[in-house]
Amino acid sequence: MGELFNLENGFFRGISKLVDCIFVSLFWIIGCIPIVTIGASTTALYYTVHKVIHQEHGYIFHEFKHAFISNFKKSTIIWLILLCVGAFLGSDAYLTYQLKQQGDKVGNVFYLILLLLLLELIVFIFVFPYIARFEDNTKRIFKNAFFLSFGNPIKMIFMLITFAISVYMVYVLPMLIVIAPTLYMLGIEQQMEKIYKKFLPPDEEDEAEMKPVNGKHYRRERKRKGN
Repeated sequence: MGELFNLENGFFRGISKLVDCIFVSLFWIIGCIPIVTIGASTTALYYTVHKVIHQEHGYIFHEFKHAFISNFKKSTIIWLILLCVGAFLGSDAYLTYQLKQQGDKVGNVFYLILLLLLLELIVFIFVFPYIARFEDNTKRIFKNAFFLSFGNPIKMIFMLITFAISVYMVYVLPMLIVIAPTLYMLGIEQQMEKIYKKFLPPDEEDEAEMKPVNGKHYRRERKRKGN
């Protein structure tokens, strides 16, 4: 009977994880409200999922706040670039689709624009986890995110499918927004970390330094006391 109410048993640990996932998603939603902060909030989401939900180090609010603030400038610049490009391509897609419906040959450009939008989505999926885990300048962030995505096509396809399923779930049942963002990040986090592992020494959590790896600087932090 005592085992049933043991807070360390599988049931209570599962409930605790579920609550943690909901809180992380809520922090992400709040962080996205100003729109311009979506990039910083998404970077913080990945960082918190990796460190707190997966590795069970630290506290949700503290780690989310730390990642949000420390990556704010870089994430916001990159998000605004992606937003502007997406808005431009989206408007062009709409116009060329209308031309295509009217039988104008120029409308065939619609398919090219869709391809460019897909490429931007791939970069979006990869770029913010990269920022959460590496130190780099804006140009190399885009370059390396693109390289890592197309250098791992199977994982890239898996992440695209995971993204599509997550969006569809929220579309069908909007209340899932309170947990879907974290579940999505949990779904891609292990795949992302497998990609990053190729560039890292095995003792990444035991040293507090920024170690260059192929022109990139990996964020490596010593475990905080009290975690």
